[in-house]
Amino acid sequence: MPIKYCPIDGGNFGDDLNTLLWPRLFPDFHRLTAEFTVFGIGTLLDGHHDAVAKKIVLGSGLGEHACAERDASWEFRWVRGPLTAKAFGIPAERALGDSALLWPELQNRRVHAQRGPIGLIPHYRTWDSFDWNKVGAMADMVVINPRQSPSQVIDELRACSRVLAESLHGGICADALGVPWAPCILAHRFNEFKWKDWMATIDRSFEPLVADRPLVRCISRTKALANHAARWLHYKEDSRRPALRPVAAATAVDVIAVAQSLKAFASQEQHFACSSEAALAHQRERMQDACRTFAQDYRLAFTP
Repeated sequence: MPIKYCPIDGGNFGDDLNTLLWPRLFPDFHRLTAEFTVFGIGTLLDGHHDAVAKKIVLGSGLGEHACAERDASWEFRWVRGPLTAKAFGIPAERALGDSALLWPELQNRRVHAQRGPIGLIPHYRTWDSFDWNKVGAMADMVVINPRQSPSQVIDELRACSRVLAESLHGGICADALGVPWAPCILAHRFNEFKWKDWMATIDRSFEPLVADRPLVRCISRTKALANHAARWLHYKEDSRRPALRPVAAATAVDVIAVAQSLKAFASQEQHFACSSEAALAHQRERMQDACRTFAQDYRLAFTP
């Protein structure tokens, strides 16, 4: 299958959607040969790519900068957001949004669960770095493991009254499900570019909760020194959060402080919102039209 995505050891539900979504939409997708590479869900357009293969973009986006050189081998059906479109010099009207919106389980919008728990879904690497279930318990929140299958994550999101998301696809899925959500930044690796890129397609400003300290179980002396230097140099301050690079293992005081900030932010409903069903239906319809045209051009079946 000529799908380009980012497989994560141990799983990451947003990336894993690629293996489920595209074969469902295009049942004979396997007919495309190795001469074609389709870029689907994810931050996939940075870096260097095969200059020979035909590269077809169905909703992918950039991370921090445009490293991929645009040439005749690229075919942009649509991209994740206007920042990606601008970087590649393609029309803004092709910034349709994230293609995860086409997954069937995200098209069954539910009535808002006013009495459900408040959810927290970290980035998968943040999840690995600390016991977030412990933090969540202290903050009166349910923590959702992003390394679960897409169906498991979607079911847990659907049960929440509102969600704090550090995982980009945690926010995307909550929005599609009609669960009010807000972004949060818990670690230095948070990629603001891709969040702002996607959020521009739903006409929402980027106003995250930012933790005042990172939480990690342990850290080597070498890594701690490197992070001290990164903080001092304000490394990647325009796109990441160097002040959240850990320089020591978290203490009990650190855990309490982060839990309290999460609880205080989550208790204020005005921080949380989600897109209207009509707006998402229009966004999804435009993606389906792009998929339909792609299928016609390459003589593929399309099952929306």
